[in-house]
Amino acid sequence: MAENDRPTQAGIETPDALAEKIRDSMMAVEKIRAENIRLTEHRTSLERSKLALESEVESLKVAVENERTERRYYHSLANEIITRLDVVGQTIDAVVRRAEQDTQRQQKDPPAELPAVNVPTFLQKVEALINGRGDKRETEAP
Repeated sequence: MAENDRPTQAGIETPDALAEKIRDSMMAVEKIRAENIRLTEHRTSLERSKLALESEVESLKVAVENERTERRYYHSLANEIITRLDVVGQTIDAVVRRAEQDTQRQQKDPPAELPAVNVPTFLQKVEALINGRGDKRETEAP
């Protein structure tokens, strides 16, 4: 009978089978260690990514809050401008109404005579020059 063909008692294994199981177990432990190292490196990489993303989220939150603050400021400024423009519009309306009332009163009153205005001499000379040229053109025309 060959050694491999010998019946084994329960719990007793041949030295070759036991050596093979030890070798398989050691290879499995090495495989688990390698996987553990790989997973640890992956976890470290994920933690770095997480920190970078958390930092980016915080900076975006700050940017959003700054934008909100700026928007509130410009909204307040716009409301102030609208209020001032409303006052200006009311003032213009009041001035226009007064001007219309004054115009209506003046139209009801007889027109006042305008005072005589003395025309400056240089304007008289310019007018004479213009009329003089105009007269020459009229006389030269066929």
